[in-house]
Amino acid sequence: MWLTTIVQYYLISMLLLHHGVICIEFQKCYGELGCFSLRHPFLSPTRPINAAPLSPDFIRTKFILYTRENLRRGQEIDARNIGEIGESWSLFKDRPSQLIVHGFIDYYNTVPWLTELKDELLIHGDYNTIIVDWHHGNLPPYTQATANTRVVGAQIAVLIKHLQGNFNATPDNIHIIGHSLGAHIAGYAGERIPGLGRISALDPAGLYFTGTDEIVRLDPGDAVLVDTIHSDARSTNNILGSSISQAVSHMDFYPNLGYKQPSCERDVVTLLSNLINEGIREFFACSHLRSIEFYKESINCKCPFMAISCNNERHFKTNKCNNDGKDVWAPMGFRADKYRPPTDKQLKYFTFTAEKKPY
Repeated sequence: MWLTTIVQYYLISMLLLHHGVICIEFQKCYGELGCFSLRHPFLSPTRPINAAPLSPDFIRTKFILYTRENLRRGQEIDARNIGEIGESWSLFKDRPSQLIVHGFIDYYNTVPWLTELKDELLIHGDYNTIIVDWHHGNLPPYTQATANTRVVGAQIAVLIKHLQGNFNATPDNIHIIGHSLGAHIAGYAGERIPGLGRISALDPAGLYFTGTDEIVRLDPGDAVLVDTIHSDARSTNNILGSSISQAVSHMDFYPNLGYKQPSCERDVVTLLSNLINEGIREFFACSHLRSIEFYKESINCKCPFMAISCNNERHFKTNKCNNDGKDVWAPMGFRADKYRPPTDKQLKYFTFTAEKKPY
């Protein structure tokens, strides 16, 4: 019923637009970031309300650099003032770089996972690790936050180009890690940066992205390697937006079949207890956030999350995952790049995890 209503709304809107009964802007332009079309495919039956992205002055994106020389106090730069980055980022050197991008509602100063993931990366190696904070643009309504992701992706691309021109950074040495809406932000950035090394997508948002054109969502063409962890792909009540179930990468991992993560589905008494102890966010988004926990653990853990390639969930559950006469395995998470498939292939991987740390 709801799908029929959405389709009807879309068709009526298109008819009124065609005959000039209603008039809206068809694109929004923001200087060096370029113009953002509001037409198809960004307006479609799966995206019936297509808001224009808000201005960089409203979103106020910040890039915060951490290195082993400054583990605790990052060097901040306003995305609107990239030209000042030379003095601000005195510790940036010619070494591999990661950018960490949060999603809907998250705020750099209130959610610990951004700092925790940054710390795990800097334990692992001598990196430039950059947290992308866009919390002014990720608030409800969800449709507006979704639109704003396009601006943030463009700002990341401007940053990378500046690092190329002024710090000898090379796209193949840059890795973007994005959660939820942040995964699609990574895709928008990669779309503008030929040869971007890697995107790791942690439970990419599904609402307004599932079934859309590749230009609208994350896809394998956005980086040399795109790998995804799906952990809440069948959510119906996720306050952060249900995640995408379709394969969108070179390597799509489905731990615990990609939904209903262990210990996230509990009896009522346990759920109420955890609502008090863990907070509302963790209570409602447990499976959605589990992808982050898997990725953090995968960085420095001596026991990798080995997963087997399989055509689909049914084959995995019936032990029919044979790939051309042999089993194909890969570690889920940070080390997946060592096992990447040929560039012309997209593979799905399945594995099981424990219900609590270590997973």
